[in-house]
Amino acid sequence: MTLQEHLGGHNGITHTVKNLRNIFSTLEKRCDKFEHYFPLYEKWFEKFVGKSPKILEIGVYGGGSLEMWSKWFGPGTQVYGVDINKKCRKYNDKDNNINVIIGDQSSEKFWKEAFENIKDFDIIIDDGSHESPHQIQTLISTYNLLKDGGIYWCEDTHTSYYPNRLDGGYKNPKSFIEYSKNVIDVLSDHHTRFAIGYGNLTGPYVDQKLVKLFNNIQGIHFYDSIVVIEKGPRLDFKRVIVNNE
Repeated sequence: MTLQEHLGGHNGITHTVKNLRNIFSTLEKRCDKFEHYFPLYEKWFEKFVGKSPKILEIGVYGGGSLEMWSKWFGPGTQVYGVDINKKCRKYNDKDNNINVIIGDQSSEKFWKEAFENIKDFDIIIDDGSHESPHQIQTLISTYNLLKDGGIYWCEDTHTSYYPNRLDGGYKNPKSFIEYSKNVIDVLSDHHTRFAIGYGNLTGPYVDQKLVKLFNNIQGIHFYDSIVVIEKGPRLDFKRVIVNNE
């Protein structure tokens, strides 16, 4: 089975991924990605193609990914890029709704001040420093900037396993991957309070700071080097029975 088949079959996905991959191959600016990201971009982002989404990407570097999103999603797309390197200002492209903001993704103060009036994103992509504390702060600071129905995507999370990176190393409780694993529990917070067939529970409960931050979460998905979070109201946990005798 090919990766395209595994992610959704031949119909549609192969053509769209080829288009995105072709756009990548013909970019005027520098862009650096891993090959298996492309079918996953298509799987999670295709629903926004042609619908003028609003996108935030952390990590501008050569400016190529901003160009790629603008071209792939189509007319009316708004792309905001954040980078700590002041030289990245040159990738501002007002004609194509590409806006570059200079700032430190690890700074809570930066996010509060720079994005006080910029929000309602359909997609947020963290391709910044790839350092765990920076990824965690970015997720905490920007999740509320994402619309319900939006997608939060953090890539290059393999650095969580590198002991030479900040708070990295296998099972390091401070790594982004381990933090993300804790977010999984938010999905099941209500199951720590009530058990079917038993009744109310007295704990332990899910960390309420996490519940408050990520209460609007529908799913979290892990791939090699990628974490994807679906934002939206909790799915309705409702039991239904047919042919009950």
